Amino acid sequence: MELLNHVMSGLEAALGGDTILFAVLGSALGILVGATPGLSSGMAVAVLLPLTFTMSPLSGLVFLTSVYVAVTYGGAITAIMLNTPGAPENAATARDGYALTRQGRSSQALGAAIAASAIGGTLSYFMMLLGIGAIASVALGFGPTEIFLVALCGVMILGALGGGSLIKVLASGMFGLLVGTVGMVPTGEWRATFGTMYLVEGVQVVPVLIGMFVVSELIELASRDRVVEMRKHVPGDVRAIVRGFGEAPRRPFNILRSTGLGILVGLIPAAGGTLASFTSYSLARRLSKQPEAYGKGSLEGIVASETANNACSGGALTVSLVLGVPGSVATAVILGALTMQGLQPGPQIVSQQPVLVYGLICAAILSQALMVIFAVITGRAMTSALAIPTRMLIPVLLMLSIFGTYALRNAMFDVWTMLAFGVLGFFMKRHGYSTAAVVMGVILAPVADSELIRTMQIFGNGWYTAFFTRPVSLLIILGMLGCFLHGLLKARRRPRVVEEAS
Repeated sequence: MELLNHVMSGLEAALGGDTILFAVLGSALGILVGATPGLSSGMAVAVLLPLTFTMSPLSGLVFLTSVYVAVTYGGAITAIMLNTPGAPENAATARDGYALTRQGRSSQALGAAIAASAIGGTLSYFMMLLGIGAIASVALGFGPTEIFLVALCGVMILGALGGGSLIKVLASGMFGLLVGTVGMVPTGEWRATFGTMYLVEGVQVVPVLIGMFVVSELIELASRDRVVEMRKHVPGDVRAIVRGFGEAPRRPFNILRSTGLGILVGLIPAAGGTLASFTSYSLARRLSKQPEAYGKGSLEGIVASETANNACSGGALTVSLVLGVPGSVATAVILGALTMQGLQPGPQIVSQQPVLVYGLICAAILSQALMVIFAVITGRAMTSALAIPTRMLIPVLLMLSIFGTYALRNAMFDVWTMLAFGVLGFFMKRHGYSTAAVVMGVILAPVADSELIRTMQIFGNGWYTAFFTRPVSLLIILGMLGCFLHGLLKARRRPRVVEEAS
């Protein structure tokens, strides 16, 4: 009964005031940004984050979540039409989507992708609606040792499951943790402020986010004339796209399997939609009666990958709100927005802010319907917008980044910080380091720092033994070791695979 009351209060909040307007705006912007290769969900949410400074907490979070939900589908448009995924999550979709486009069946592929995305996302958020209270109750039993280890898990798992060098990803994460510990310590001392008052409050998350995700990408885009070279423009056919909707419901087992897999991957801190998409695609191919059709225009493959990468968002948002640990890069930005509104993510947020939490989930479900509407209307025509010259796109995005960062504290110090991290992020990408791990470290550092100090205060001189004597802490440590060993084995296998391929 209590759950029903919370859901009804959340639904009323989601449908009232200006909240629904921001959900519409976020969905439209998400589709547009997602269809632009190079502008990932993390980058989209980061560049739009400053717009939420003057919004209410619910409106701001609904706006960013709507962008996050829609970006994932938007990336499928160019993956199918141009063989250019708008985001890494859509790379698996491009394998079969573009093959169908070459066969003259792009409308069918777009329709299947839209339906699969909407179904996977909706089921994911309904599961979140029913399960977030129970997950929060379990998480309430976590002490400072468990929360500290979960914070470290975010960086560790990103290194184990992400691409590239394990050592470089972990080094990036450790650097982020180091940057995040600058400022006033929970015990009152100043740490690494170098006499600068701007650093007393710590290195602000927003300049780091925008610098690493937006400015670094703009520097990369500066070497191109256009975001993507158009191969050909195909006129829109809304009715054919709508007819393609039926391709997803015809595969109920694929939908349910991919949704469950996407939710589980989303619950793993920092795993992200890319892992969910490729895992679901690989599993669907293995279980398919026609595995040879994959990569040549299989609708099953599109349904599997798009269902999973959208279902992942519900799991990622759950772990972000309940544990305060980002489930993905985009939810890391949403967490930053939450803390800037004076709200503390964690197990108690469900009981202390039920209207906010359930209103956000109801709005996320609503945004799935909005995403379908915008995708059908703009899906085909969106590809023509990709011919926009970078000399027009870069100045606009850079000015938005500067204005948004300056508005944070009305300080040029934050703008210079943003630009510095942008240049740093550009060179990190060039040399194989992870900008996502740096951002994850900066966001998780205050949590890890405060919980480690609490552990030392509670357990005294033998504080380090608490990590091994508490069952949940020991289980998390074993999980972290398993992730580390998995990353090492994957790193050792990679050269062998490359050698065999050559």
